[in-house]
Amino acid sequence: MTRMRRFRFWGVSLLLALGFFLSIGSQIKPDEYDLNKCLFKYKSEWSRPCLQCKDYSKSYRAYFRNVCEEVLEVKLAAQEKDRRWKTYTFREVQPGDSLVAYACKGTGKYLYWVKRPDDLQYVFPTDEEINESFSD
Repeated sequence: MTRMRRFRFWGVSLLLALGFFLSIGSQIKPDEYDLNKCLFKYKSEWSRPCLQCKDYSKSYRAYFRNVCEEVLEVKLAAQEKDRRWKTYTFREVQPGDSLVAYACKGTGKYLYWVKRPDDLQYVFPTDEEINESFSD
């Protein structure tokens, strides 16, 4: 009889635990997690040759990767020495895709915004808004 009670106890405990974890998992919807965590900066470089820069001796590049399993829309910004931001918008960034933001005379500062391509409620800030808000 003792073995049967132990079996029931562990069986019921296992079912309760499984039910608890399934209920938590069903409450977390894909829309609710932070999409900013999907964009990972994996490298940065100074003074690398750059076709877009006349003088790349002070250029700065930041490299990012979409580490999530969903398509993203991304806006990147790299700050120039004059404190203005050079911006880049990427639509339909696939899982695993890499992106680069650069500044020809960079400060080493970067910004990014992430959203789903079908999210029409969230609008990326304009270049003017970025330059006004992040000029320091």
